[in-house]
Amino acid sequence: MNSILLNTRELSKDTAKVLRNLPKSGPRVITRGSEPVGILIPPSPGGIEADIELLGRLRLGQALAATQREAVLSDTATLSMSDIDAEIHAARSTRRIKANANAPLGH
Repeated sequence: MNSILLNTRELSKDTAKVLRNLPKSGPRVITRGSEPVGILIPPSPGGIEADIELLGRLRLGQALAATQREAVLSDTATLSMSDIDAEIHAARSTRRIKANANAPLGH
């Protein structure tokens, strides 16, 4: 995949040219300074609806990967099912206790 870095300033200055050349040049990584902020991609022959669906699956994959990274960093990636059940039970018990403490008296 041929991806080319494109600064936001260059995109702003030559938007029409960038968009005209996008089908030939392929995806462009949009940067602000040296940080990537987005990706500009040409539509596929399958149509924009298929592209949007595929991008939705990509976002879901990104969310899953972030959750898995967080689990590894917080050392919860190796919890057993019984450990998970115990955590859920503790959280629900705490929630019930708080709800009962905040419930109005006399009802």
